[in-house]
Amino acid sequence: MVSSLLRARIAVLAFIAAAAPFAPAAAQTAPATDGIATVLQQIEKALLGGSLDGYLALVAPGANSEAAEAFAKPLFAGGMTKVTIRERDRQPLVGAVAGEGHRLLVEALFERGRSGRIVTWRLDVRRSREDEQRWFISGQEQISSLDGLSQLQLETARPFAARDLTITSIDFSLTLPKGRVYVAETAAGVTALVLVGNGTMRFSPGPAAERRQVRIFAGSETLEASFDTALVRLNPAEYAERVSSGALTATEGTEKDARGARAFFDSQIGQSFAIATDLSPGSNWSLTPGYGDFLAEVRTKKHGTLTVARSSSEAEDVTLFDRRRRRNIALYPSPQKLESRGRFYDEDDLADYDIQSYDVATTFNPDREWVEGRTTIALKVRAPSIGTLTLKLAESLAVQSIGSPQLGRLLFFRVVGQNSIIVSLPSMAFKDQQLSLTVTYAGRLGPQVLDREAIAVAPDQTQEFVSDFPLAQPERRYIYSNRAHWYPQAPVTDYATAMLRVTVPEDLACVGSGELTETRTVSTPIERGDTRWRQYTFHARRPLRYLACVISRFVGPHVLNVRMTTPSAESAATSVRSGSQAGAADTFVRLAVTSNPRQESRGRTFQERAAAMFQFYSGVAGDTPYPAFTLAVTESEVPGGHSPAYFAILNQPPVQSSLTWRNDPVNFESFPSFFLAHEIAHQWWGQAVGWQNYHEQWISEGFAQYFAALYCREERGADAFMSVLRQMRRWAVTYSNQGPISLGYRLGHIRGDSRAFRAVLYNKSAVVLDMLRRLVGDTAFFRGLRRLYFESRFRKAGTDDVRKAFEAESGETLDRFFDGWIFSSDLPTVRVDHQIVGGGSGGPVVRLVFQQEQPELFDVVFPLAVRYVSGASDTHEIRVRERRTEVTLPLKGQLRRVDPDPDRITLAQFK
Repeated sequence: MVSSLLRARIAVLAFIAAAAPFAPAAAQTAPATDGIATVLQQIEKALLGGSLDGYLALVAPGANSEAAEAFAKPLFAGGMTKVTIRERDRQPLVGAVAGEGHRLLVEALFERGRSGRIVTWRLDVRRSREDEQRWFISGQEQISSLDGLSQLQLETARPFAARDLTITSIDFSLTLPKGRVYVAETAAGVTALVLVGNGTMRFSPGPAAERRQVRIFAGSETLEASFDTALVRLNPAEYAERVSSGALTATEGTEKDARGARAFFDSQIGQSFAIATDLSPGSNWSLTPGYGDFLAEVRTKKHGTLTVARSSSEAEDVTLFDRRRRRNIALYPSPQKLESRGRFYDEDDLADYDIQSYDVATTFNPDREWVEGRTTIALKVRAPSIGTLTLKLAESLAVQSIGSPQLGRLLFFRVVGQNSIIVSLPSMAFKDQQLSLTVTYAGRLGPQVLDREAIAVAPDQTQEFVSDFPLAQPERRYIYSNRAHWYPQAPVTDYATAMLRVTVPEDLACVGSGELTETRTVSTPIERGDTRWRQYTFHARRPLRYLACVISRFVGPHVLNVRMTTPSAESAATSVRSGSQAGAADTFVRLAVTSNPRQESRGRTFQERAAAMFQFYSGVAGDTPYPAFTLAVTESEVPGGHSPAYFAILNQPPVQSSLTWRNDPVNFESFPSFFLAHEIAHQWWGQAVGWQNYHEQWISEGFAQYFAALYCREERGADAFMSVLRQMRRWAVTYSNQGPISLGYRLGHIRGDSRAFRAVLYNKSAVVLDMLRRLVGDTAFFRGLRRLYFESRFRKAGTDDVRKAFEAESGETLDRFFDGWIFSSDLPTVRVDHQIVGGGSGGPVVRLVFQQEQPELFDVVFPLAVRYVSGASDTHEIRVRERRTEVTLPLKGQLRRVDPDPDRITLAQFK
């Protein structure tokens, strides 16, 4: 039923991060009172009075009375205390004379005491031939329903005394030796408890990576915190399982305890499972948690209010959340969830639908930070059946309408605080069904701050730049990309083709996702006045993960057609599978550079470098994913960039800046072009090849970082390459204790330390790839890269896909390699002992014994230098994959010492 689907969707959206109510979109208001409104009022009266005959009297003569009775009879179950009906949409009725018939979309709230139910109906109404002020119902259909709503009320007059009370969930418990407990009930039983007293909260996650995050937050792998008040939400059917038996006895309470419990309840009950609706203004309607779901809001003395939750519909269903700082402390799958979905998961597999294409027309007025847009989405249903669609769109953008050629005008709701819209379908949509939605919207929306998929240094906190001259302010630029939700899109990034039309004031210019196919002057789209406007049209014929644009004062573009002599995509993919050599083919990439005025000379110098990078990367990967690329050189206080498909933003500091940024993991002074090389590499890794969920973000950042290092070797030689690897390794070792590579955006998240994120996700990932290259050899490594790229192009990849690609080309078993380096935050310690033996006809040799000392075994590969008294040296590649590894090497002279990892590029400690 649609009701259960809608309930699940709301529960997911409002569970943790939202802390927000569910509300209908403000744009969908009922029309002024007229004859149709009178019909709706009469339906309300009939339902409240329990009069089925009153409803049937509203049915048009000659209409199907049996269908009308079958529709209405279940509504008259009795006991209703209030009925509220609102018209949400009105369209002409097909086949009726203009103005004589309408199809209504109607929403109704049925209240029985503190219980409620919301239904959506389609009503067809026709005007009476005898009395033009009178309307009759000619057809009716229920579209969806949301059942099980409650107006929860804390029973402060009936408190319980707690004695050794324990409430449990996965890896979590609340213990209250002595105190007061107040409950809130539904017809099914207790669904909420407020605990008052001196108790203990205990949270002890199972996964090692999550225990480490709890240690960073609380100083111990198990969080034990004193609390004075807690709110627990659970399904009534699980009360006996989660709440210790016999721990509560009825008692008398004090008004002071009751006031405190009521205040905490009122402040927290709207944070999750809450619905607000204009059908009942000011009322707090709540959904009952589904079976298996659990939530506790715990006011601790040391950490403020913490939220512990289990949401069984999520891929990672166990959460510890710090509400005050809005940070996830722990987020992981329960053992049951892990068993059902497996170790690896693709967020696309959890999606109800797949977007095939976008057609986006947007107007930006940067002075007012105002956006108006109209987006058409073509989608294909993935789930067996769905009754609702969830879209992401910035909350500040008011939706004016949502329509579909197949389904007509659609009813929709907002989940406040979630940048989400729930679209209610008039009938179930089934797997492989194709739909088109057009969304019209407008509102104030500021540009986004680059994060997660942007590389940028952090300014040093201990240094200042002193200048005798006035400091130039960076040129304003407005970025709307993957974090801004500036157009309607799927809840997760979704590969699709796109047409993008962006209109901006004529004194500004725009760079966007796709090939620029047209620019033209257009009439004022937002407001009357002297402002002239210009529209830019971009066409993305190859799939991309998300749309983006940057608006600023630009000069250029300067265009260069760059020849790429690489195998065609088809022949390269075939050669990877068959082991044959692919035939070369000449293709071209349209490379454009546009810059802020003060950066124009820098932009021109970047063009030749960018062209060389494209040629190098195409040779390595065997393909160029997108036929056009624009580099937008903009100004910012610190260097960095962002690289959506088809273009990249490269931040350049003004000539004089008040900030310094030398002490950062991604600032490579020995190779100033590193940021540019990294951003261009994202066209392959991060865009053409995406990542399946946030644990796999290293496939974007680590591969782009390593490609940049490889280009450094190509341009500047082996010494510069080693210098870059040394810096990456140094930062990776410094921050490895903050969590494994697989922690993604959560690295450094708890303490707000972005350096930890870059040191591990960017640099450690790149060093791991270099160790993989040395483990399997150059030939297998670069063939593995091509296999991974062609097998994953224009879709999302995971660590398992990476492993399989390199195993296929190398013949090696690499499970332990990826387990240790991607999913563990530990680093190996290797003890090295040596002994000189022999001296006969074969000459002396040195016998080396390598012993891994940490509990977990790693695959470690590193160079080892054998240094002689004469000053000469030999370098050997050593592979250590067991607890104890013995290697014998010939000596060419008198041994001075053995030096493991002489260049300091290996993620290991040597004794």
